[in-house]
Amino acid sequence: MRRRTIRRLLIGLAVSAGAAAPCPAQVDARLDVTGAVVRYDGFLSSGAAAVSSSVAWTTATASVAARGTFLLFESGNTSVQGVVSAGTFTAPAGPWRLEVGGEAGGSAYSGYEAVARFAHLLGHARLHLMGSRWGVFAGALGGLVASPGASAGGASGASAGAWVLGPATAAGITWTRVSVGGATYDDFQGRARWTAGPVTLEATAGAQGASGAPGSGAYGDVSTTLRLSDRLAAVVAAGSYASDPVSGSIPGRYVTAGLRLATHAFARRVEMPGIALTPPTRAAPSPWLEGARVALELLDAQPMLVVYLTGTHSVEVMGDFTDWKPVVLVVETGGRYRYSLPLASGLQRFNIRLDGGAWGVPQGAALGADDFGNGVGVLVVP
Repeated sequence: MRRRTIRRLLIGLAVSAGAAAPCPAQVDARLDVTGAVVRYDGFLSSGAAAVSSSVAWTTATASVAARGTFLLFESGNTSVQGVVSAGTFTAPAGPWRLEVGGEAGGSAYSGYEAVARFAHLLGHARLHLMGSRWGVFAGALGGLVASPGASAGGASGASAGAWVLGPATAAGITWTRVSVGGATYDDFQGRARWTAGPVTLEATAGAQGASGAPGSGAYGDVSTTLRLSDRLAAVVAAGSYASDPVSGSIPGRYVTAGLRLATHAFARRVEMPGIALTPPTRAAPSPWLEGARVALELLDAQPMLVVYLTGTHSVEVMGDFTDWKPVVLVVETGGRYRYSLPLASGLQRFNIRLDGGAWGVPQGAALGADDFGNGVGVLVVP
């Protein structure tokens, strides 16, 4: 069945650059068990059972991930695929960040006493221009690809794209060009994700053009994930996919349904306390704090409060969402200080203080008043 290589990972990597990973480092593992009906171009439809496992290690600036898939077709033929990828982002230089990384993988298709094996080793570098909820990027990739009956040959290419985040959505577009073995593939792809409560919908639409090889055409898919518990979800998907010059896969169509088991709880909205009944313990003579800027950013489609500062500080927040009890923010790279839980939708009032000083309002928040007339920051969470 399908696997997503460099060109299909671009949007996810870019979005992860804009919405920082949890800090400190986190390890997440998942297991998918599915049943599918697959039809490769030029072949009859075939039922298949699939087992996929993945593990990822992430920090605020780096990630390492591995994924493997085993398919058993009703004919008795098998397919085994595996890939390991890693990447890291530099500290922000204003709105700019540089990403470097690589991927190594292989696959083996076994049937009718024949085995076809593919392998690849690729590296990439991309430059990102990012806002709090959007980004654009461009870069290059290169490496080696080995296919049946041929020694390893060079692969090269380029990519560019853009992405945007909403309160419960993420969307992006990419263009990727890969040249392998005298053939050049251009891939244009759009992806979108929408989350509402326990349901996540994802859709892909793309078109591939090939020079010097077959493989042109449109493709797309739709998947639905229903969270059954904090660690168990049902997944249903259907669609088509293009040929992959890196992994050696050919175009096909599929329908699949299965279960996903995770070692960590899936992201879900955390209910926060309502309007506070007690006032802040201190009020600043002037409500504004110099040099501090607050923003709402998305982490796994959940709105998080982030404060930006220069230098190293102890930063505390108290507000409606903490029941007006001081809470220390999580320290991340690039002058980021993050509240550790998602914010509930609606009007949220808060104050922050630096290094145990006076409570005040950072730039980026509206100025409001608490129940006793003291100045507080106000954010509207979508």
